[in-house]
Amino acid sequence: MAFSDYSTTPASNTTIAGINIAEGCPAGNINGAFRQLMADAKAEHDAQPSLADYVEKDGSVPFTGQPTYSGRGAFLHHNNSANASGRIFIQASGGAAPSMSNGDILLEY
Repeated sequence: MAFSDYSTTPASNTTIAGINIAEGCPAGNINGAFRQLMADAKAEHDAQPSLADYVEKDGSVPFTGQPTYSGRGAFLHHNNSANASGRIFIQASGGAAPSMSNGDILLEY
C-alpha cells in the first residue's frame, strides 16, 4: 500500500492493506497494521533517490559539464574555475560593499 493511499483525515484511515484498524478492532490487528506501515515506509524510502546519486561523499559532483535545467526559474553558476567563491550578497542601495572574494556577487535594491 502506498502512502498516497492514506487519507490526511485520521478518522478516514480505518484499514491498512485490508487490515481493520477501526475503533474496537481486535488488538492483534494493530501489530499487523504497524508492520504494514513500516513496510510501506521502507518501500517509500527505497523509491526515493539517494543524495549519493547527486553528490559524492568527497563533495565532488558525479557529472561533468553544464547541468541541464528545465522548468521555471534559473540557476546561478560560475563558468570560471578561477573564482574562489560564489557567495551572493543582497543589500540596500548605497550601503558599504561587504568584504568580497573573486566570484562573489553583490545585488543592490
